[in-house]
Amino acid sequence: MRWSEIDDVISSRCIISISGDSPLLEYSGRHEIYAPIIARKVGDSMTLIVSMKKNENVDKFTALFPRIFHAEDKGNSWLIKSPLKLFPEISIIDDLIKIPSVIMQHLYMKNGKLFIDIRFHESRTKEISNFIVDHLADDGKIVLESLIPRSSVISFLTEMNSMVPITFISYSVPLFNADPIERMLSSGNSIAEIEKKPGPNYWALIFSKSPITRQDDFITISKEDNLYETWGNNPILQEIRNMGNDNSIFRLVHFLEVNEGRLIVSTFIPTFQTMEFIRLISKIGFNGEKHPVKLRSFRSYGEDLINGSALEKYPFRGGGIALK
Repeated sequence: MRWSEIDDVISSRCIISISGDSPLLEYSGRHEIYAPIIARKVGDSMTLIVSMKKNENVDKFTALFPRIFHAEDKGNSWLIKSPLKLFPEISIIDDLIKIPSVIMQHLYMKNGKLFIDIRFHESRTKEISNFIVDHLADDGKIVLESLIPRSSVISFLTEMNSMVPITFISYSVPLFNADPIERMLSSGNSIAEIEKKPGPNYWALIFSKSPITRQDDFITISKEDNLYETWGNNPILQEIRNMGNDNSIFRLVHFLEVNEGRLIVSTFIPTFQTMEFIRLISKIGFNGEKHPVKLRSFRSYGEDLINGSALEKYPFRGGGIALK
């Protein structure tokens, strides 16, 4: 199943901005700083994790930014972790992405605001619209920036690549067949996209070529599109998920497939973080296997990766090269 076959299934797009009490956002507003963000919730506290590429041609304000926020030097980038104290509006993120079919595409700060960029299935348009209306703030702290009925994965990735060059990375991990995602993908004729919902398990949308008859662990999003939602807990993917979040590796899109007894993961990340991500996943071991993660391919982004020609050129066969 090609990615191009599902490109227009989850194609409704919504962007919401949030203003709040955050020194990090305030500084970005004063000095027009853009940066992708990961919001990490631990208990009742929330931390914004930012990774900024180093740039030789920066003004004095941007140059001071890492020092002010005690950034960690990651080589070609700065890693900043900024706790949030008084920012109740940010709770809208968890509530929004819990809605079935919602995929968090991009969370970023720009001009003093936090922007939430999501995709969702058109069948949930009314639910999303009602949610937004219920949460719009009279004080202007929560604002609907745009609601676009047709916006595909290709258009989003192409847009992102024009802002920050991105790289396609594909790797494989062992199958455990202990969760609905792996069981469904192992049956063939399906592909999954991870949704980035909060919680101990990861959730994904299952795009199938035929209806799923046994639905004990599945939520039906659309019978017409054979679209379902379910959870997964592959321990190696869980570790990669946690390591990526801790180090603010921005994975824009996550596709999952099964091939020759392994789970194939394909994702897109900022090019400047590519080698850091590969180094992180190369350190993972599991059940005595020193290198369970095998790198399959990586290359600069191009629309041919999605529309099919690159998949024919770089077919999903074999486990890949063990990372050492």
